[in-house]
Amino acid sequence: MAMYATANELASYLQKDVDTATATLVLTIASDLFADRACTRFESNSVTYSVASTDGTANYRIYLPHTPVTAVSAVRINGTAIVDYTRIGNVLYRLIGFGYRWAFPPDLIEVDYTHGYITAPDEVKGAVLETAAQAYEIPVGAVVSETIDDYAVRYATTGGGLQLAPSAAAVANSYRGVLVG
Repeated sequence: MAMYATANELASYLQKDVDTATATLVLTIASDLFADRACTRFESNSVTYSVASTDGTANYRIYLPHTPVTAVSAVRINGTAIVDYTRIGNVLYRLIGFGYRWAFPPDLIEVDYTHGYITAPDEVKGAVLETAAQAYEIPVGAVVSETIDDYAVRYATTGGGLQLAPSAAAVANSYRGVLVG
C-alpha cells in the first residue's frame, strides 16, 4: 500500500514536529481509507480478475472491478487466450460472448489487467493529510464530558480516530464515478 503523502508533509500540514513512525502509520491507513472510498488506487497495480461464466454467450461484456483500467494484457477462457475483444474504459466486449451458455462446470474467464492512477493528485494528498492530521492529533474520539464521582467519560462519535473527514470523503466520492445499482 502506497502512502499518498509523507511524514514531512504531515509535519508541515500540522506545523509541528511529528513522530515519524506514528505519522507513517496514520498516513498509510488514511491513504488506504481514501483509496477504498474512491474505489481506485493512486498507484499502478496489475491484477488477474477471474469469473465463472454462468451466462455464457449471453454475456457479451465483462465489467472489470477496478478503475481506471490502463491496459489489458491477456484474456483467457478456460486457459485459452483470446484476442477478439474490445475494451472501452473498464468494460470488455466480445461479439460472440465470453464462454458457452450450457457449459458445466461454467467456463472460467480470466483477465490480466493494470489499473490505477500513476500518481496521487494534490487534492488527494490534501484529503489524506486532513484525515491523517485528524487521527494524529486526536487518536481516539474526543472527550465530550467527564465526571469525577462514579467516574464516567463520554466520547464524541466524530472528530477523532481514523475516519475520513467529510471534505476528504467528498473528494474520494468524486473519483468513484457514476454508481449504478
